[in-house]
Amino acid sequence: MDLITFKDRCTITRAKLDESGNTIYDEYDEPIVEQVYDGACSYQTGGQTSLSIVVRNDQVYLPGNDVMIYAGDVIDVVTDRGRNRHGVVNIVRDIETPLTHELLTKIEIKQGTGD
Repeated sequence: MDLITFKDRCTITRAKLDESGNTIYDEYDEPIVEQVYDGACSYQTGGQTSLSIVVRNDQVYLPGNDVMIYAGDVIDVVTDRGRNRHGVVNIVRDIETPLTHELLTKIEIKQGTGD
């Protein structure tokens, strides 16, 4: 039984750091990034809840929780319908589904933009 289906595709990147923890830049002063994750995910759009002023950020679920994602990482999502989303990771949580006890990574996105 699947509670969450992973039909979307996510790529998560972060800036490379030197031994001192400083970002490494190329000859054009652009940060050099490394790919942390590239694979299946489940994207859920945020937005304002009905009859309320509460706003919810976009969320992404990754199958498993063996990839270390950190706040500040950059995430790009392509939904199964071809829509593109881009944002910055805000909060990362390791969760366990209540019925199947499947371990997942839940990511909340800030500064999300679409195509």
